Amino acid sequence: MQLDDLCSKGDEAVTSALRSPRERLGGYLLLPRLIDKVRLHAQGTLPPEYVGNLLKPTGSTLDSRFLAFTGLDAEKLREAILTAKNDDAVLAWVERHAISHNPSEKEAWAEEIATYRPTPEMAEYRKKIYPELAGKVDLASISVLDMIDLDEGRIPTR
Repeated sequence: MQLDDLCSKGDEAVTSALRSPRERLGGYLLLPRLIDKVRLHAQGTLPPEYVGNLLKPTGSTLDSRFLAFTGLDAEKLREAILTAKNDDAVLAWVERHAISHNPSEKEAWAEEIATYRPTPEMAEYRKKIYPELAGKVDLASISVLDMIDLDEGRIPTR
């Protein structure tokens, strides 16, 4: 089944079409998911709760952290994704325009993202936003990548 086919099946199908934030392309954590979100948004099928943070250039969102690490301009990246024939073409564009990082720097950045745990204030916010998950999982002890994978059904909660 193609991404376009899933987009017509509702938010659940759309979020299942989004790749996990753990997936990488060219060593870049988050890039495959960013590609999916930009394409879905262009088709008008990205769920509203994802739109506000899409390629947000400032703050502490994953998108903004990716943009800061790579030094890429959000709108130029969006354009590159929408005009690229495939993921490899997006990667080629990123590699031409991003701050140069060797594999160990990409790995260190990915590890920093993957191991970050929320502040007490953020943990409380998570409990309010995800009350059902809060009853099953200690939301203060898991990473944002775990939160996304839990929310999108990639990690079962029993």
